[in-house]
Amino acid sequence: MLVGVALAAALSPRPVWAIQDTERTGEQNQADSPRLLPDTLEARGQAGAGRSDTLDVRAEVELEDLLVTVTRSSQDWTRVPYALSLVRRQQIQRAERALSLDQALRGVPGVTVQNRQNFSLGDRLIIRGAGARAQFGVRGIMILADGIPLTLPDGQAVLSNLDLLATGRAEVIRGPASSLYGNAAGGVISLRTEDFAPEPLVVRPAVAFGNYGFAMGRLKLSGTAGSTGYLADFEANAWTGFREYGSADFYRFNVTTRSAVGERAELRLTGSYFSMPFAENPSSLNEEDARERPRFVRPFVIEQGAGKEIRQGQFGLAYASAPAGSGRLELTGWGLLRDVRNPIPGRIIVLDRAAGGLRASYEASTAVASWPFHWIVGTDISYLGDDREEYENLGVQEAGGEAQAGDLLIAQREEVGALGPFLQLTLQPAAAVSVTAGGRFDVYGFRATDRLLADGDDSGERTFTRFSPMVGVEVTANAWLHLYANVATAYQTPTTSELSNRPSGEGGFNPLLDPETTVSFSAGAKGVLLAPRLSYDLALYTADVRDAILPFQGPDEDVFFRNAGEVTRRGVELQTIWTALAGFEARLSYTYQDFVFGDFTTVEGDFSGNREPGVPIHQLDAGLTYSRSGWVAEGRFRWVDAYPVNDSNTASNWSYGVVDLRLSATARLGVWALVPYVGVDNLFSARYNGSVVPNAFADRYYEPTSNASLYVGLSVGLPSPSHASASASSVS
Repeated sequence: MLVGVALAAALSPRPVWAIQDTERTGEQNQADSPRLLPDTLEARGQAGAGRSDTLDVRAEVELEDLLVTVTRSSQDWTRVPYALSLVRRQQIQRAERALSLDQALRGVPGVTVQNRQNFSLGDRLIIRGAGARAQFGVRGIMILADGIPLTLPDGQAVLSNLDLLATGRAEVIRGPASSLYGNAAGGVISLRTEDFAPEPLVVRPAVAFGNYGFAMGRLKLSGTAGSTGYLADFEANAWTGFREYGSADFYRFNVTTRSAVGERAELRLTGSYFSMPFAENPSSLNEEDARERPRFVRPFVIEQGAGKEIRQGQFGLAYASAPAGSGRLELTGWGLLRDVRNPIPGRIIVLDRAAGGLRASYEASTAVASWPFHWIVGTDISYLGDDREEYENLGVQEAGGEAQAGDLLIAQREEVGALGPFLQLTLQPAAAVSVTAGGRFDVYGFRATDRLLADGDDSGERTFTRFSPMVGVEVTANAWLHLYANVATAYQTPTTSELSNRPSGEGGFNPLLDPETTVSFSAGAKGVLLAPRLSYDLALYTADVRDAILPFQGPDEDVFFRNAGEVTRRGVELQTIWTALAGFEARLSYTYQDFVFGDFTTVEGDFSGNREPGVPIHQLDAGLTYSRSGWVAEGRFRWVDAYPVNDSNTASNWSYGVVDLRLSATARLGVWALVPYVGVDNLFSARYNGSVVPNAFADRYYEPTSNASLYVGLSVGLPSPSHASASASSVS
């Protein structure tokens, strides 16, 4: 993103952030938004070896929506040799509670967000199988917010500080991208803050209420002063929950500023703070309970006070410079502090975390034998340090109290250091053909220092290294048909939590748990047909995974991990967005995932030939949006087929279909704009499980989702928020 922002600053007298999405934050009408025309794209370093050549035929399409930066360079979406999806601000924010990535990413093919409605654990986010094993948080996927990594060097990401109601755009790479991002790159999600208001100060309060004890209040401040823009957002949420033991209160503050430095440089500062005093964890159920009494929580879970307390602060500082006639330099630094107290059955985990990192890259365009040539080189350096203590859980001693800690079982210092230099080259031997090749060499060092020596010294170290190459080609057959193919790799180390949770109960790291590797081939077609105003994206892939890391649960409900021999993953992904009729937008996406074990034998049996658990085989999402005179109505239907929940494939999560509705309007009260909205999730109260726990002990695989969930809200702004003027007719 910074390349576009910095260079746009030099090409426009307006502040650097003024030229981004055509979806304004409501402080400016779409008709007044500047457009990035083809000559502007050429001035952006030709967007990486001539990527603007085909854009002139789409001059009336909102070209900003077609530029992506998740590939660490500004490129046209149609000319990137990856399966890549774009999600616009309207889908992320409009009439949403934004409690889960489920709503924001719904309909992105190849992506599954299992909304647990459990703030102690968070969403389980899956892209082409990566992330399905996450015990909590996000695993195996690189998450970026305004270019700042939310994924730590061990591959774990926690999204508690993510502010979806201030997010203006999401870009998703579906499939391996380790050549650019290293560990945790089974997929990549890059989120970007919405545009700043052009006025010095715009105040926008909002409130929302719903059943199951949902209440939200927020205050958003945004503005521009001279060459600096800012957005600050404070949010307070309360949730009683559908389950009998699932309440949570949490508070979040986020701030983003951008300042022009001279004519062709930018400085960006981001900061966030998240506090969750305690979130109850209702755990999972067996099939009979999940079907007949889904709100039930086993008394043992309540007696153990299962849940989580979190405090987290994170900051990032980025500098981008693009001097005239040369390339672009980007430098980013970030840091994080996180404190967690996590009672689970049998134990209480106390974790103090500090993490940080530096990212540097340089890119430029030139010519090789008269062929346009673009290159980018850089490196990532990061560090993670955890002070971990685990105590015996004596349970809750009195009603309403917290779990009491007994004997100290584990005390150790866990550290991860990571270094990853990378290089990517793009050559355009013909106007309609571009070839991309890249590679990255990663070194990860894990160290555990035992601080409880009464039972022996369990200190240890593990070092993992890997070179991750990628080769891709894109061919522009015509203005509306872009073909691509790539061979890419992914490399995922175990996280510190996965390594430290040893079935033996010892400290240190599990010496038997190894990284998993993936080699993937993907091919597809994408493009935009202007006459019917239809965008489409079709992708097919096959991936061979070696030493896949899979979870299994012990009698005390703790989750451990082991390597499977081989997994073969094959899939088909399709998305279409049609906006031919004024005010109407129709979306349809379909995902097919055939994930099968090759060689996988454990003490429990031989599972070779079985399906990999925890991942839906078929998914269908359809949506229709109608906008007229300030009113916006949206209906979504989602169908998920049955899929296995254990390695033996003897149990499955049953199929389900869910209907969601949204309605918002705009009313004027003097100079203030009022945007009331109403939404209902699971309109017909389908009985289903939004998430599962693969290989759970005692067949407790299922995490039930609520019946019909109604909420209403009101946003107030000066002037009108973009909900009032948002058009559903833009290509995305």
